[in-house]
Amino acid sequence: MLKISGFAVQYLYGARLFGGVDAEFRDGEIISFYGGEGSGKSSFLKGLCGAAPAEGSVLLDGRPVGAKTDDVVMVFQDGAVFPFKSVYDNLAYPLAIRGTDKAEIARKVLAAAEEMGIAACLNMRARSLSLAEKRRMSLARMAVRKARLYIADAPTAGLAREDAESVFEDLCSLMRRLAAEGGTVIYSTSDRAEALAAADRIAVLVGGELKQLGSAYDIRRAPASVWAAQAVDKWYNFTKCTLTYENGSMKLVFCEDDVLDAEALRGRVQESYVGSEVLAGWFPEDAAGEKTSPLAYAVGERCSHVSVSAEGIAERGVGRKDKVRIRPDVAKVTLFDRTNEFSIMSDGSDGSCSPGEDT
Repeated sequence: MLKISGFAVQYLYGARLFGGVDAEFRDGEIISFYGGEGSGKSSFLKGLCGAAPAEGSVLLDGRPVGAKTDDVVMVFQDGAVFPFKSVYDNLAYPLAIRGTDKAEIARKVLAAAEEMGIAACLNMRARSLSLAEKRRMSLARMAVRKARLYIADAPTAGLAREDAESVFEDLCSLMRRLAAEGGTVIYSTSDRAEALAAADRIAVLVGGELKQLGSAYDIRRAPASVWAAQAVDKWYNFTKCTLTYENGSMKLVFCEDDVLDAEALRGRVQESYVGSEVLAGWFPEDAAGEKTSPLAYAVGERCSHVSVSAEGIAERGVGRKDKVRIRPDVAKVTLFDRTNEFSIMSDGSDGSCSPGEDT
């Protein structure tokens, strides 16, 4: 198990990322780090594996990662470690420096090359490979020797779409095998589909902050922020409204003649937000009610359609619609702070709105 406590990265120019993260990454688990350019993905992963200094503790099986370097494999984007050496020699290097028998090296290198689809390239110089082949060679190093922690930083970044899909498909098979053998596997990506494809849990990074760490189901059930919800569904809806009580009943007021009964949220929202403007968020499959808006455009998905209104509100369902329902099933709404976009939902145990309260 990989366990981090108070994890942060401090740069010389003053920026401090992540702000002290506590988390555990279990044996046999695949975790994706998802975020856009500049979100801090590479900095987080380098700190995890000891390739860059980090605050706090990073323990692998109870010992500092720096003391267990043989149990860590990290793959960066640059495919050719030794550009003038052959692919075989590049893959053999981490085994050779550990004194592995030549016959065993040959067996493991061939197996890793076959798993990542570059067996035909073993005698080629690394510098002569295409970008996709270099990336495959780089990722094959995850398979060439057994470790406890495997990290791949942006494995498909910069590849053409077709190459990225092909490389990632083979990588998924490799990651699942490594996880099945008890390893902890972590990869980073700025592609939502990749983040969701293989991971047991997703770490959502935005602007050097970890917004949420959880399974796609966990995030859908209780998104900690708008960013986390959008990480699992790009069509996630959020819009301004006011949380209030009217005649003893909780309401969401979107405008003067657009008010939803919100009794389903009673006891689940932090009391201090009653009377304030908040953000109401919901997934497009949770659209409900009679309020509609004309269709602006529709997008086909594998098993459904997403219909989008002129206001940008999305509804997911079967078949294209002429009108889009632009309000949610309130029981499935998450409310967020309007300024920082973090969830203001509560379990009711500490300052939430309780039945009968009025403001």
